[in-house]
Amino acid sequence: MTAVAVAAFASTFLVSAAPASATGDKPGTCREISVSVALSEGGPTDNTVATTLCTPSTWAPGEHRIDVLVAGATYNRTYWDWPQGQQTYSYVDHTLAAGRATFSFDRLGTGSSSRPASSALTVSSGAYVLHQLIGWLRGQGYAQVNGVGHSLGSVTLTNEASRWHDLDRLVATGIIHLPGVGLNSTGFFTSLYPAALDPEFAGKGLDPGYLTTMPGRRGPAFYDPNTVDPTVIAYDESNKDLTTVGEVSESSTLLLAPAPLNSSRSITAPVLVVMGATDDIFCNLLVSCKTAESIRANEAPFYSGSADFDTLVVPGTAHNLPLHPSASSSFQKIDEWIKTGTV
Repeated sequence: MTAVAVAAFASTFLVSAAPASATGDKPGTCREISVSVALSEGGPTDNTVATTLCTPSTWAPGEHRIDVLVAGATYNRTYWDWPQGQQTYSYVDHTLAAGRATFSFDRLGTGSSSRPASSALTVSSGAYVLHQLIGWLRGQGYAQVNGVGHSLGSVTLTNEASRWHDLDRLVATGIIHLPGVGLNSTGFFTSLYPAALDPEFAGKGLDPGYLTTMPGRRGPAFYDPNTVDPTVIAYDESNKDLTTVGEVSESSTLLLAPAPLNSSRSITAPVLVVMGATDDIFCNLLVSCKTAESIRANEAPFYSGSADFDTLVVPGTAHNLPLHPSASSSFQKIDEWIKTGTV
């Protein structure tokens, strides 16, 4: 993005007066920013993304750095700043304490962002929206912009990074490629149904392409029953969000493409893949997630163009990495990799 384009794009950002959260609760300050974006290159900026920009009370030594956080299907930006047990579950709080800024957002169709026709929302359109957000952050003077994704968010990040190469580091949690298919993958896909049929979204005028999870299915799909706090699942169920048919179908296509044909091979930034050891949506049928070595053996061919490639396994943890008791340990190891390039 050229300097002129950045300047023009920056003019579309509207900063609200109200803080996103009480600053006394955080090792930093947060503000909400509404962003006008286009769904495709050359298209009108007629959709609005709701975002939260948080800056630390004390910056780490060196130039200012920021983590862009991308949530997965049926989640919004709350995923990265969970309101329960924030000392354990908030990636935002942990990263602010480490001296980096965070930028989280509701994907179009979720949270407080615009809700266009579901047919307009795919991984490709989400990646272009993300590219615009990264361009704005670069224009704000952030010397290092890292991407941290979850599941669909990780697929969106890898798609963006393969097309525009504007991330310094990429952390992909909750995804591995073919033949990474777990026994619980069927449980997840069969849990999705039209959101208009769900009590949480009935009467909101959603078209049939908007999906959510059936009541009571998030616990079995996303959590390790042996370690998770049941109150986390209960909150998750009552605050679930949306995804679209286009996002789910394109993410599946991208993950199923064989390594020689996969766009992820075009990524040049260093990549860290992080998986919960009991994430049975993707693991433990044909590819084990019990060891980092087994994940590396499967994933390395898909990231052959990256400057560096590492893998990390988190024990006692299923699909939702930040929402298990291991979260603080996971955040610490991700932070160490972002800072040093080693795990």
